[in-house]
Amino acid sequence: MKLHRLLAVIAIGSVLTTNVFAQTQKSYTINDLITIALESSPQVLAARDQSKAIKGQLSAARAIPNPEFEIGTGQQRSVTGPLTVGNVSSWAVTQPLDMPYTRFPRVNAAEANFRSAEATRIAFEVETISKVQQRFYELMRREAEAKAFEEDLNLTKQIRDRMQVRYDVGETARFDLIRSQTEFLNAQIAAESGKLRVEQARSQLRQTVGHTLPPHFSVVPEQPKTETLPPLNILLTELQSQSPELQKAKADVEASESKLSFEKNARLPRLAFKASQYNDPNFTDRLYGLQISIPIWDFRGGQIAEAEANASKAKNQLNAQSQSLEQQLETAYKLYQIATYQVKVLDQEVVQLAATAQRIAEVSYRYGERGMLEYLDAQRTFRAARNDLIKARFDLASVVTEIQRLRASPEWLAKIESGMQ
Repeated sequence: MKLHRLLAVIAIGSVLTTNVFAQTQKSYTINDLITIALESSPQVLAARDQSKAIKGQLSAARAIPNPEFEIGTGQQRSVTGPLTVGNVSSWAVTQPLDMPYTRFPRVNAAEANFRSAEATRIAFEVETISKVQQRFYELMRREAEAKAFEEDLNLTKQIRDRMQVRYDVGETARFDLIRSQTEFLNAQIAAESGKLRVEQARSQLRQTVGHTLPPHFSVVPEQPKTETLPPLNILLTELQSQSPELQKAKADVEASESKLSFEKNARLPRLAFKASQYNDPNFTDRLYGLQISIPIWDFRGGQIAEAEANASKAKNQLNAQSQSLEQQLETAYKLYQIATYQVKVLDQEVVQLAATAQRIAEVSYRYGERGMLEYLDAQRTFRAARNDLIKARFDLASVVTEIQRLRASPEWLAKIESGMQ
């Protein structure tokens, strides 16, 4: 009796613990997952740190050169004539002049490098948003498929049980019973596979978001939004103006050109203003003048050649990046058109016709006008059309997400900027 009471207490405690855990478990929206990913992604954090480092280099490039001070003191003693002893001192100040022909290219190169680092940061964050959305919609797709497979399992189980009863009373042949059992087993395999795919998609989503996400998390279901994209020529224009990858490549070109200009102008004389004073017991000397550094031996030929090669390389990389992104966008847009057409036809025609055929086959089977095989074929056709529609919808969401990544969707950029504040 005591053992039964102990087991009852343990069972009640486990149920209460499960209920408390279910109540306290947080459900994450897609925006929550994106926020967590942006705050924990090592690539994003590294890109932000790199941007801060480049910003420090920009401050250094804008700085005015520090003056140089020289102070000396000692004693003066004559070695000929009357003995003369006295204190002497001197000081000198040298202020290097930051000439415009070197300052402007240096600052311009630093500013371009900073824009390049910022574009790299935005590119990583846009890529992170894209990956999270892709994985989130993959999970939604697998859950929708698992739900459909579970419905199929329940339906085929009912048919199998019904056929078992009819077979037991001798109203149907064993062949029909075997066929219904086969359909049930296939539906059972599909349902189990669907559950495993859901867990796999959940694991991939957690891996993308980051391990700060609890292992046993739940998400707020959200179906992909039906979005009508503008024509391809408008998307290509947005790509050229908004893509962070192209912005980075353009900034690299500006930085390399400014670096080349700096190296060429560095051959010009460097100037420094110098003032000095010498004091001894009998007189004081004050001198003012310019200190000039003249490039006699080193004409910076190696530095200029390297800068020219880097500038040419940056331009070629910009052209290659532009062509690659345009090709990717054109390919994604064609897939978007195909997926849009598939969703429209499947949703408005194929699935509805398959559902109508299934209902007709079911009624005909009940009244004995059609056999079990025709009824099962109609069901199989409907399930295949429905699964194709689920796949097509999420394929459309996937390709729309890819296009938004390539064009750097303004909504995504606004989300990134709000997260940085």
